[in-house]
Amino acid sequence: MFIKGMDISSHLEMMDKGHRYYDFDGNEVNIIDFAKEQGFNYGRLRIWNEPGRVKESGGYCDLEHTRKMAAEIKNRGLGLLLDFHYSDWWADPDNQTKPAAWQELGGDALAQAVYDYTREVLTALYQDGVYPDMVQVGNEIRCGMLWPDGRTDNWEELAKLINAGIRAVRDTQGAWDTKVMLHLDQGGRYYYFKEWFDNALANGVTDFDIIGLSYYPFWHGTFSDLKNTMEELAKRYHKPMIIAEAAHAYRRSRGELFGEAQEKIAGFPAGGAAQKEVLELIMSITAHISENMGLGVFYWEPFSRPDDEMDDGWGSCMGIVDAQGRPTLGFRAFGFAPENADIDRIAKIYEPSEITVTMEDEPTEYLPRTVKVLKYDGRLEREAVTWNFDKSVLMKNDTAVINGTLRNCGQTVSLSIHLVDKKGQQNLLKNPDFENLYDGMPEHWAVEAAGDNLVQEVRQEISEEFPFGATNYYYFKSESNFKWKLCQKFESLPAGNYTFSLAYRGDNTTGVKVKLYARTAGEVRAEQSIFPSAEEWTKHHIAFTLDTDSVAEVGIAVDSPAIYGMVKEICLVSEQCRQ
Repeated sequence: MFIKGMDISSHLEMMDKGHRYYDFDGNEVNIIDFAKEQGFNYGRLRIWNEPGRVKESGGYCDLEHTRKMAAEIKNRGLGLLLDFHYSDWWADPDNQTKPAAWQELGGDALAQAVYDYTREVLTALYQDGVYPDMVQVGNEIRCGMLWPDGRTDNWEELAKLINAGIRAVRDTQGAWDTKVMLHLDQGGRYYYFKEWFDNALANGVTDFDIIGLSYYPFWHGTFSDLKNTMEELAKRYHKPMIIAEAAHAYRRSRGELFGEAQEKIAGFPAGGAAQKEVLELIMSITAHISENMGLGVFYWEPFSRPDDEMDDGWGSCMGIVDAQGRPTLGFRAFGFAPENADIDRIAKIYEPSEITVTMEDEPTEYLPRTVKVLKYDGRLEREAVTWNFDKSVLMKNDTAVINGTLRNCGQTVSLSIHLVDKKGQQNLLKNPDFENLYDGMPEHWAVEAAGDNLVQEVRQEISEEFPFGATNYYYFKSESNFKWKLCQKFESLPAGNYTFSLAYRGDNTTGVKVKLYARTAGEVRAEQSIFPSAEEWTKHHIAFTLDTDSVAEVGIAVDSPAIYGMVKEICLVSEQCRQ
């Protein structure tokens, strides 16, 4: 059975708030029954230790609510996955806070608390006749759990805590064929999984059955990255895998949760039709991993709803029901059947990046001969393209969009060509390309960092596309939560209008905050959040005005769980930076 699951941890909260749900014809329904009719076959529940200690939780997801929801799931013949956060509230890559009752515990005493608590919860479910079919020991524990004791820089302690949870499952499951899952975020980043599971095995964490991955395409890499990660994990560890969390937006959010930047990174717009495409693609990739190692996919909080129209949280745009409780087109994705999937169908055509040329160049020399296409099992291939190009449409400092046709399937693709002068504006930054180093750090730049095991250095990237050549970039990576800033300061920047810009590339996940900023003494003049993409460099810029000559600072600031990032092409000009 291919798992088509749902995390419905907030269901009782939604019911208590009076939310109602409807079918495609507008008839009111019990949403769990309706979901089962549409193809859902597994439920996932998170459990927090004592959420009553945290006002924002509303007291939900404690043992009492979990027992009630487990019965709702099991009584319908659905499978049950129980997700232990080992915290009084959220646990994820950015937060792995000990429960209040365990704050003073460490070493063997903390491991014993994990065992006792896990055993207590599972024993209660066993007595209710609703024992889980799968158990997660920790939630998104790529950076560890129960900090600071169980951080990944202390694997001996972390392994002890994980094994305590696993042992409690084995001691209570009785005749249940319950599987233990270890769950990390960053489903498209194989290097994180390899490092983590190599360490886990080396430190005696061996009695687990399933590798769980979170995969949000606007955070965790491309679809082909996901396929590569799962294929490599299957070969190296011979463990089946489940996408424990996935989602895509049915509409844009009002704030920063899901907008144009996330659409570009995911490669699909917000909308019900795109949501269906994304979910079917993730399911198809998972179902076609070698040796049937992909067991299924869980949608995270599909029925979450906003409290009101001004609410900009998850329920405002990320569910498979809309704000009024009506099913989106994405709901229909859960009719997916692996045996009916056409893996040779093109799921997406990746339009090539904009080409920048000068009046002296011959643009046709730089038109790509092939474009990347994504197949429905996650394969990334190249298709030959024929361009319909007329040089006369280009005007100085203008951009022309030309169309091409894929020779094999006849589908169309677009490409932007930007025409510029050879002479650009003066970059006011010193050493913008990090050519000059002093004690290993770029001269004229200030770097501020707080965190353990932070790596930072200047590296070089060789370009194989126009305008060719080599480019320096600044690289940073941390193995735990950290803060980092790269900036340049001016003792007196003349009054005027300015644009500050840079190119950024790097990981994204829960809790990542990256900002481009410009400030004077005591005042932020401009700032912009960056939503990182690890697939390609993305340009970002902010504009600001100084009314008088000022002490000023421009830079990029990061506050994040363990990720890597890269910065290049940093520019400050009096009007606009033209590369």
